[in-house]
Amino acid sequence: MAQELGTNDLGTYSYVSRVYNENMRLADYQLPKNAENGEQVFFDTDEIHLTMQIDNQRVTKITIVTPVPQSSTYMQVFEGFEFGLDALGTWINTYHRSTSSHGHAADVVNGILADYNTTKDNVLTVSLTRAK
Repeated sequence: MAQELGTNDLGTYSYVSRVYNENMRLADYQLPKNAENGEQVFFDTDEIHLTMQIDNQRVTKITIVTPVPQSSTYMQVFEGFEFGLDALGTWINTYHRSTSSHGHAADVVNGILADYNTTKDNVLTVSLTRAK
């Protein structure tokens, strides 16, 4: 992981997609092997809207939006990145702080910032970026 994580990014798209897919059991939520540069939408379902910002084939931001933050699908998608990027730590507490207060919470684990925001109507947006 350390050699893949850049100073301003989460690693190459090929690395991020590979480690995510290795941890994702839901076939409908596997990432493609290749992606274009720019903002890419990978999933846009009733449960998950997933985008990535890719610059020169390096992932600079992952954003997950869900209107059902307690769903198994959301949990598995997020954990695909959490486990894949070896960022296990305090993020479950951050998730609970955001969803229980319908507000903002953020924490850094292994150099990755998870920024959570839950609206009053229970829509959760989580962004993963390289901590500055």
